[in-house]
Amino acid sequence: MKDRLPLQIILRAIGLALTAVGVVLIMYFSFIPGEQYPHISWIPFADKGDHMAAYAFLGFSLFIATIQIPGSGKTVRENRKPHSTLHLTSWAGSSIILTLVLGTLFGLSIELLQPFFGRSREWMDLASDCMGLVVGTALALALLNLVGSYFATRPWLYDPNWKVEDHETLN
Repeated sequence: MKDRLPLQIILRAIGLALTAVGVVLIMYFSFIPGEQYPHISWIPFADKGDHMAAYAFLGFSLFIATIQIPGSGKTVRENRKPHSTLHLTSWAGSSIILTLVLGTLFGLSIELLQPFFGRSREWMDLASDCMGLVVGTALALALLNLVGSYFATRPWLYDPNWKVEDHETLN
């Protein structure tokens, strides 16, 4: 079991890769001249919908990149019962705050820099960015809630400290 890759590492790698892609795409589309900006007709609310969709992707990926799954990478103390269930409410708070703060600061910096690239600064874009971050984070939490029930009954998939003799249902 020690040769397996913990779920924490897999999720963070996927989250970091998606976050990097999201940041590059957001920067590209934010700094190209306005006349070259593509019109995406299937996203509602025109420009604000584009902002919300882009930052929802960023919020989703940044949350996945910053989550800390209980038991991942931490050693278990000897006289303590191992923790083998996922509780989203107990460990997601810091990732939610980090995602919303970093995403908002990124959106703010983009809005402050846009006039240097011939684009207009719109504060409603920043509001759309923040709403998108909230939506993306909520989608990530919902997905983890759905998937979490699967992993909660299988701690050997995500907890590197898990041992067969520690699990009550397998004895």
